[in-house]
Amino acid sequence: MEVPLPKLPGMHFQDPRANVRRKPQTLTYVNGYAVPNDPIAGGVESPSPMPTATAVLDSMPTVETLPAWVAYDRKVLRFNAYFKEAVTESYEENHRIRKCVIYLYLEDESIHVAEPKQQNSGIPQGVFLKRHRIPKDNGGFYGMDDLGIGREVTFYARTFYVVDCDPFTRQFLENSGVEVGTPMPYPDEPIEAYRASLKKVRSGGPPKPRDDDLTRFMEAKLGKASNALCADKLKNFIANDRKVLRFFCVWDDRSSLYGDRRPYVLHYFLADDTVEILEVNEPNAGRDPFPVMLKRAPLPDKPVEVDALGPTKTHSYFTAKDFKVGSHINVYGREFFIHDCDDFTREYCATKLGYSQPDLQATNIREPEEPIPQMELPPYNGFGSQIDTVQNCISLIPKPPKKDLHKLMQNEKKVLRFTAQMVEIPGRTLTNADLDRKFILQYFLADDTVSIFEPPSRNSGIIGGKFLERSTIFKPDSTAQYSGAEFYVGAKIDIHHRTFELLEADDYTYGYMEDNSGVWAQSNYQAVLARVRSLGAGKEEALRGAFIQMDVDGSGFLSGNELEGALKAAGMDVQKQEVITIVRQLDKNGDNNVSIEEFFSAFGYKFED
Repeated sequence: MEVPLPKLPGMHFQDPRANVRRKPQTLTYVNGYAVPNDPIAGGVESPSPMPTATAVLDSMPTVETLPAWVAYDRKVLRFNAYFKEAVTESYEENHRIRKCVIYLYLEDESIHVAEPKQQNSGIPQGVFLKRHRIPKDNGGFYGMDDLGIGREVTFYARTFYVVDCDPFTRQFLENSGVEVGTPMPYPDEPIEAYRASLKKVRSGGPPKPRDDDLTRFMEAKLGKASNALCADKLKNFIANDRKVLRFFCVWDDRSSLYGDRRPYVLHYFLADDTVEILEVNEPNAGRDPFPVMLKRAPLPDKPVEVDALGPTKTHSYFTAKDFKVGSHINVYGREFFIHDCDDFTREYCATKLGYSQPDLQATNIREPEEPIPQMELPPYNGFGSQIDTVQNCISLIPKPPKKDLHKLMQNEKKVLRFTAQMVEIPGRTLTNADLDRKFILQYFLADDTVSIFEPPSRNSGIIGGKFLERSTIFKPDSTAQYSGAEFYVGAKIDIHHRTFELLEADDYTYGYMEDNSGVWAQSNYQAVLARVRSLGAGKEEALRGAFIQMDVDGSGFLSGNELEGALKAAGMDVQKQEVITIVRQLDKNGDNNVSIEEFFSAFGYKFED
């Protein structure tokens, strides 16, 4: 007797004789895309012998095979069709032709039917049948083989007649070997035939009351209802529906208190001769956005008369002929000036109303812009610096002035150093002690500040040290600062009612100015060379005499001061910085002396004939 083992962990064993019930693989990857592979019916298969390698390769899909949702992605066949809709209880028509478009999506053979919308049709149109796979009555689903020109297809008991297709569909079907028929016309609408039968040949009879004032008067006198004698507005509505004249105008109300000059857009609706005026919301206008200035309604062309019982009715309104570019219209006591119109309005007025081109030219209404008043800074009062005065005027709570951080980082620790001395100018005299004083002037490129240091001198009676704290220096009687280009050897700088002349500079300063010769033109050797050549044109003899006179020891070399004296003796006004540039360029030995022959050869002169 067999006793079953309890179903506890470690007490259950799998029968090796039982069939293997693994789930089969349902996906096959082709070119990186997952393709469904139909499993074996029933999901279970008894053990079978191992297939051969040839059979496996033959059963696999080829490399060129792609899934339909990849190969036919965004490829849609489009067919034009129609169906007949029965119309009951109408003597005008017994059926109606409704035109549709059938879309067949090739990726999954789903179909959706759309009906193009027609204006004023009164029929809900749009998506007629949502996209899905439509089943057939006898089983299966509709596909590409079921659609074609001249065929009839029935979707949910609604029969569609296919009459045409688009070029892409025609080309796709021809490439697929499917015969495509010729396009077929749509059948005639019964309502159109009925309307055509209503048209009668004019026999020369009396005009209708809706079209003639005299006939309308006679009919009203005979007792006909007034609503039947009104003008025919339906004809005008059908002919001019969705046609709007657009004019651009302005209303200048600056003559009144708190008035302003404001732009508007005027719309004239040709369907019912109504007018609408919209306000243009300008940026920063300071007004609430109320776009509608005048609601759409007929616009009276005359002032409305008011009596004790209220406003009197008027039947006189503006028409399309009353609006012209360059004219004024009165809108309930407000004068609007029309200065332009759009392209459709311009074309309509030229063809329908007979306006000439000069009458349709836009008028320039742009007024000259008034200059914006600038805030004037008060003069410097002597307290603090001028920058502090400016900050006090800009804001109620003064803030530190903003610094150019890029300039600070790029020119950090870059300082131009010069030796300087005080000089006399007209109106300022100096003592002998001040004339002998020497200074070291430093210009900081990081923030354009200047500091002056006076080296101590024995027995001068003047204590040396810091002469001027590092600060921003302004030009005399101006708020402009001194720039770096104004500091060079030979320049005169006015600092706090004292004039300093720059005598020399260190090697770093000379090198920096030569590297930035675009700022310091006196250190540009090529520019100095051209300038000296132009100044010395025709003065070769004076140059030779001046150089010989300056060369006292007859060595053939001149120092910087001697070269400057020789050039000035020859009548050439050169700056001291330019002379230093020439010496630094032509000095080969580093002794600050220039050979006379090298100077003449460099400048194209001949020292000896």
